[in-house]
Amino acid sequence: MLKNTLKIALLSTLTSATIAHACTSIAWNTDQGVLTSRTNDWVEATNPVLGNINKGTLRSIQGAGQGDDYLVKYDIVAVLAYGELVHDGVNSQGLQMNALYYTPMTIPEKNSNNSITQFTFGEYLLANYATVEEAINALPQLKVQKLTLAVMPMDIKLHWSITDKSGDRAVIELDKEGLHVYRGEIAMVMTNDPSFKTHLKNRQKYEPSWQNADRNTDFGSKGNASAESRFIHASYYKSKLTEPTSVQNGLMKIASVPFRVPVDAPYKDFGNGMTVYATEWTLSQSLETGDSVMEYNFENNWNTVKFNVYDLMGKEFRQPLMVNAISPLFSN
Repeated sequence: MLKNTLKIALLSTLTSATIAHACTSIAWNTDQGVLTSRTNDWVEATNPVLGNINKGTLRSIQGAGQGDDYLVKYDIVAVLAYGELVHDGVNSQGLQMNALYYTPMTIPEKNSNNSITQFTFGEYLLANYATVEEAINALPQLKVQKLTLAVMPMDIKLHWSITDKSGDRAVIELDKEGLHVYRGEIAMVMTNDPSFKTHLKNRQKYEPSWQNADRNTDFGSKGNASAESRFIHASYYKSKLTEPTSVQNGLMKIASVPFRVPVDAPYKDFGNGMTVYATEWTLSQSLETGDSVMEYNFENNWNTVKFNVYDLMGKEFRQPLMVNAISPLFSN
């Protein structure tokens, strides 16, 4: 049943997707613990659902009902897109994963039933590893291959960030040069392509101007929604954050840092005329306490939902995040 549900959800994802996600993910180590925030920018509603994946569950290793089953080691609370596709999540050990679009992703086509695909890679890390260190050490042994379906209008290509309660963080990219892992303080901000290596070089050019900046300083952002500009924007404003007075204060601060793409913003012509997209939602979380704030701003929905991922571990639920339907979870 789970395989069939996942297959339907993933087919829906691929059929309705027409452009690449353009998102931002950031992490901040503070005296209040590790805080994170990410935006999900997209052309349409992904209808995110907050759901559980519990330890001991059997999951399809490739998604879409394909491949072998594997056993989940840790409880997970995740944002599920288009049904059962794990978009973001936190496990019971405090490891968090964000998936962002990355055009240069280069991996072999699926040719075996025991390989992990780009759709399940992030989920698999959450299900099996407690820390960034564990996950990074396991990467060379993981066989990651691309799942391609006939209904797919375009390749879905991704890269990932993983962050844990200790403050360790890594950005993982798989491209034509192979596996690249960027770790530590340099990895606290990520967007989309070009490569993370290119983003770091761009940032180094502008960082010297940030020390004595004021409102008129040209800190390197172009002021548009390109990935390069959003990377510089988030890096600059994160560098100006001062220690939060509480977890709540810290979540508010970090949520203000990513560039939020305005509604109806023009993006790119993919051959069918100019495409527009916007920030559908922003998710800010404390990996220490589990406190989370989802801000949903799309179509007719304008809503803020607060929940705690650790309080929800081990439960059985699926709750929409477009509207505030989370309260029943805490009355069980």
